[in-house]
Amino acid sequence: MAQTEQTKSDADERDALIAQRCPHSDLVMQGGRREPLAGYAELDSLRDAGPAHTLGTGQIIYTTYDLVQEVAQRADVFHSKFYDPVTGKEAAFTLVPHQIDGPVHVKWRRLLASSFSPGTVAGLEGSLRARVNEIIDGFIDRGHCDFAKEFALRFPTSIFLEHIIGLPVEELDKFIAWETDILHPESTDRAEAYRTSVRAQTEVTAYLSQILEERRKAPAEERGSDLISRAMDWQIDGEPIPHQELLSFYLLLFQAGLDTVTASLGYGFHHLASHPADRERIAADPSVIPNAIEEFLRVYSVVNIVRTAMTDTEVDGCPVKKGQRFILSLPSGNRDEQHFPDATTVDFDRTDISHLAFGAGPHRCLGSHLARQELVIAYEEWHKRIPVYEIDPDISFDESRSMLLGLNSLPLRWDPAAVRR
Repeated sequence: MAQTEQTKSDADERDALIAQRCPHSDLVMQGGRREPLAGYAELDSLRDAGPAHTLGTGQIIYTTYDLVQEVAQRADVFHSKFYDPVTGKEAAFTLVPHQIDGPVHVKWRRLLASSFSPGTVAGLEGSLRARVNEIIDGFIDRGHCDFAKEFALRFPTSIFLEHIIGLPVEELDKFIAWETDILHPESTDRAEAYRTSVRAQTEVTAYLSQILEERRKAPAEERGSDLISRAMDWQIDGEPIPHQELLSFYLLLFQAGLDTVTASLGYGFHHLASHPADRERIAADPSVIPNAIEEFLRVYSVVNIVRTAMTDTEVDGCPVKKGQRFILSLPSGNRDEQHFPDATTVDFDRTDISHLAFGAGPHRCLGSHLARQELVIAYEEWHKRIPVYEIDPDISFDESRSMLLGLNSLPLRWDPAAVRR
């Protein structure tokens, strides 16, 4: 009896410490829409109130640079498997290799490394510049565009489909609709939003399964060098990769390539359209663009990642129970004043680029070289042709309330007489 009472006392003490160190927050991470940049303001307020908070979902969100980095790097304890946010059960889809850990994850990354190496990415430069200008040609004479939908969404998405995974660009609109349902379901009801996401993932998986079967039937010399075709012949430990695991990998590629660069472009151009001095500097001196992009990636990071504790452990002196789920807020960590002085200010001359926009630890984004090159080329080519532009004050727009931040629209306008055709 005494031992039972002591155990209960220890548990009560632990729970009290967790409640003290991770106080409740009403922040809602998923569902609906809000004012542009409101997501960053919400996370800034949360971080100012403390480094860790317990959300209504039961997840603990870490908001500081140090805590986000620590948990992301402890992949032996904090796993990346995703769970149904409503039932708590394993999610309907596991994205390979993003949501697997350990030796198998390492082997998958080795298979993928050459596809996203600096050398491979450099070989795409001509195609990237041509695509940017092709898209700009479609609206430059008009004097206005919805930048988020007409440029930021279509440029990186079309490049990824055509040159990386080998899907028909002609079906871009269908892919975009699926991507929206998967990553930005509009319902504020968590269960309904999750059902929408799962339904779209199911449709994408069926589509990819059909593509895979068609590629398998085609002669090897007709398959091409895209990732869907090449991955069919990959092996891990001398064994072919199972069909379902390949589909999970393709589903990850589909999601990863269709949103993050899009969101980054949206926030970066929103900043430039709102800060004429920064826009003028980029237009006058393109050599500053790589530094500017690092600042945009830091100040306007877009991805919040999830982790699950696989054993009882401790973070920042606070006990963590096995099964506890976490949100590591990269956008918040990158705006942490304890790590970056004047952290919420975009400073093109900042020399510290140790941001977490691409994550940290074993799951750090493999596509970072491609993302950076796409961003550099987008800013260079746009400002060669449309150096002066602004947000149209007569058109309202908003952003998604989602684990992945992003503007739903960005109305820009310019003088057609002042552009380079």
